[in-house]
Amino acid sequence: GKDNFVRYLEHVQAVVTVNSTRRGDLNINMTSPMGTKSILLSRRPRDDDSKVGFDKWPFMTTHTWGEDPRGTWVLEVGFRGNQPQRGVLKEWTLMLHGTQSAPYIDQIVRDYQSKLAMSKKEELEEELDEAVERSLKSLMSKNN
Repeated sequence: GKDNFVRYLEHVQAVVTVNSTRRGDLNINMTSPMGTKSILLSRRPRDDDSKVGFDKWPFMTTHTWGEDPRGTWVLEVGFRGNQPQRGVLKEWTLMLHGTQSAPYIDQIVRDYQSKLAMSKKEELEEELDEAVERSLKSLMSKNN
């Protein structure tokens, strides 16, 4: 609803605060509204910290580049390792970085199943919906 909303993603950050019994076994994954999965943090065998955890730590991905950010984002936090672990996700914030204009406007679609094709199709459908809405409003105002 703002004039400067992000329509096309460049990169995304999940700013996370989490504590665990073994930080190195912690895994964080994120899924975008378009279904793109990003590994933000994977197992690190030599990271045995159990006191500091991650405090407002910005984990970043560029895997969603060019996507429309609107919709439901899913953050998955879990453990991988040999020993059972415990942890607490205290808070997380989603930060979207991007533009209003398409970063791929001049690219030619070669694979119609690609993310580029889906994004361009979505953009064209929105433009068509807006054009139909404007036409209907114009017709309604002429009839009144």
